[in-house]
Amino acid sequence: MRINETPFAFLLDDCIKEFGEEKGRKIYQKADDIFSKLEAAADYKDNDAIREHIQMKLLPPMAYYKALLAEDYDKDVALDFVSKETRKTAEKKKAAMAKMARLPFAYSIYRMGVKKFMMKNFPSVGWKTEWVRCDGKEIHFNLHSCIYWDMCRKYDCPELCTVYCENDNISFSGLLPKIQFERSGTLGSGAGYCDFHFRKA
Repeated sequence: MRINETPFAFLLDDCIKEFGEEKGRKIYQKADDIFSKLEAAADYKDNDAIREHIQMKLLPPMAYYKALLAEDYDKDVALDFVSKETRKTAEKKKAAMAKMARLPFAYSIYRMGVKKFMMKNFPSVGWKTEWVRCDGKEIHFNLHSCIYWDMCRKYDCPELCTVYCENDNISFSGLLPKIQFERSGTLGSGAGYCDFHFRKA
């Protein structure tokens, strides 16, 4: 599998714009090679949702990050470059969230479907979810384990996890003004768990 088969198919064009034709293609090719190796070796736990996360969301940014580090970019600089790319996909999710938020009774609809959605798309083989509250005022759950955090540590780039985490803030901002997303910490930023609060506005 290649990066151009994922939602990050725009990466080649962006690399050329960012670094010039020759260097951009070199960095992209390195990222693409790293992606293919990581993708082939990944443990999908015989689960379609895990496969979707790893192939389509997790590994393309990780491969790009590792390619930049291989080109001797500083970690902070490399993270900024990767964040630029992940924000593009987060903005698309934000737009989808905004469309849902325009529906009448958006919070009630969101609340009714959230547990089923989490079970299907964030299964227990990749995430340990603790439900704290799911009522007419707030949806609150904590993630005590996360495949993004696990894989970032496995491949020696724990600092990259913050990029994935920050995209939640972008994506869920699309729920405003009807639903307000809040979070006090994440595993990637050093907290004991990732807390998710969706409050009825």
